[in-house]
Amino acid sequence: MFSRKYVFESKSTRIRRLLVSGAFLFALSSALLVSFIAYIPIYAKMQKGRSAGAFFQKSPDTIAVFTGDKGRIAYALELLKKNPSSRLFISGVHAANSFQTLVEKQANPITGEAVSSAGMQVDLDYESKNTFENVRETVEFLRANPHLSNVLIISSDYHIMRIKLIISHFMHNSKIHFYFDSIPGQYTSWKDTRKLLKEALKIGRTFVKLKIFREEIVLEDEP
Repeated sequence: MFSRKYVFESKSTRIRRLLVSGAFLFALSSALLVSFIAYIPIYAKMQKGRSAGAFFQKSPDTIAVFTGDKGRIAYALELLKKNPSSRLFISGVHAANSFQTLVEKQANPITGEAVSSAGMQVDLDYESKNTFENVRETVEFLRANPHLSNVLIISSDYHIMRIKLIISHFMHNSKIHFYFDSIPGQYTSWKDTRKLLKEALKIGRTFVKLKIFREEIVLEDEP
């Protein structure tokens, strides 16, 4: 009764359809990327709140700070003053620095006064040159000191998600509890916003290498 109809697509409509589909996929990918970039500092803030709750009435066994961006060591030293029983682990120290020279370069961000190093329990890592190595050396330090089970890691907010991802690579079924605190960024300039973009790409690359290809080492050029 009804005959089958065939609809033939012309070259112009096919091109138009592909362009529309491509534009849609590009817009969708861009929206997802922007959303992920915006979520990176939000994620760090959530982790900061979790840490504040965990250490509201107790001190971390270890405060581990990764060098690389401004404010990290000064903030870790301020936390150490409030938690004098904690042990400080500084990862990624330049060979020319000692703990004393690091302290001399730091100042209280509020008063501008130098931070005292008296009575602090400090360990320095001179081996790490990037984030993957920061985590690896921190894990080795903790394995050598099994009594240190509650660890607070300090870095910049854009850095926290990738650090946590790498830790999950090393610490399967571990009894060590990791918490994260961070220096918040402003992201009001292109220079600062570019850090988030670069970090999003690094997070993606790290995830693919560690979780999909199951590589044991991630080579990185910078923290």
